[in-house]
Amino acid sequence: MSEDQDRRTQDSRSTLNPTLSRRMLMLSAAAVAAGATLGRWVPRAQAAVGGQLDIMTWEGYTLQEEAAAWIRQNNIQVNASIMGSQDDVTAKLMGGGVRLDLSEYSNGYNELYKGLNLLKPIDTSRISNYNPSDIIARFYDGDMWFWDGQRFGIPWTWGIDTIVYKPEGLTAPINSFKDLLRPEFKGRLTFLDNPLTVWPLAARISGFGEQFPNVTKDELELIWERMQPYRDQCRTFASSNGDVASLFVANEISACFCTWTAATIQTARQGVKTEYVFPEEGGAVWADAWFIPATSRNIDTALAFINQALDPQVQAAMSKSVSSAVVNRRAVQYMDEDTRALFDYERIDDLLRGSSIKGQPPRESDHYATYDDWLQSWASFRAGF
Repeated sequence: MSEDQDRRTQDSRSTLNPTLSRRMLMLSAAAVAAGATLGRWVPRAQAAVGGQLDIMTWEGYTLQEEAAAWIRQNNIQVNASIMGSQDDVTAKLMGGGVRLDLSEYSNGYNELYKGLNLLKPIDTSRISNYNPSDIIARFYDGDMWFWDGQRFGIPWTWGIDTIVYKPEGLTAPINSFKDLLRPEFKGRLTFLDNPLTVWPLAARISGFGEQFPNVTKDELELIWERMQPYRDQCRTFASSNGDVASLFVANEISACFCTWTAATIQTARQGVKTEYVFPEEGGAVWADAWFIPATSRNIDTALAFINQALDPQVQAAMSKSVSSAVVNRRAVQYMDEDTRALFDYERIDDLLRGSSIKGQPPRESDHYATYDDWLQSWASFRAGF
């Protein structure tokens, strides 16, 4: 998103927080949605809304500006803790002694949280803005948010990481990741250190896209062997989307293997034109979902907060402040021109069909390469081994 994006704060990023990078670039403060209301929120829930709400979320995703009027109207005290990685949330929930009413998880963490029983089921009848008419189809239901006959997550913000490049001086258009192997990109390519989206794309390019995230150790070795030509083109590895933008502005790179589409906005504001392309292999979708931890006490307010996060005007304001995409179709009419232009919302369902939302490798497995195996292979790839 980033999510870095940037996305989400660089100093706290590590290899174990793959979604942080897209949140590093907080491009501009969004205007507060004037008179934002709870919309079609049922009276029973609204009557119970208020009091202290302890949340943990990414930098810039607390809604304390975008939903300020609604928060004041309902006398809610939002105590927001900022996560540097998804593992920060997991550690708090597993460590005991720390209570959260509401938090987020990124795609791929559903299996971990399912196994740890850290989430409460969500009653979607009390979240009126989450409905099949308004929500983009890809973000309604889906096994990353719905399992065992119950819903545990509500996706509310997303984006696509793909090729971003400088069009000036290109010898030919970019239509495929293979085009990054052309001589003109030698020493002019960067990778974003973002496993959440780099890994599934590497698997896809190497012929294992359908299997990912469940590949064997031998297949994992083959993936990075086949990715070596891209490593040979690489000038450096960027630690965040902010670094990617800086490298473009400093004219040190001509392309990034994959980064969030809003990088084009960031470089444009610094006088450098970049473009993004969805190549024939597709991009990598990231998505963040609200969930209610098992420790939650103020559940009524947590549900109302989720509903407000899906309000069309709040969605539009959030998309501007963090340069992410909206899940509510009705939000598009309120979006600013630059952020709306990042995606063709008239064809958004077709776009998302070509860009899969992948999970993460298993934490433990007797058959498949684990998350730790992938981390080690990724570290070796970055080091040039």
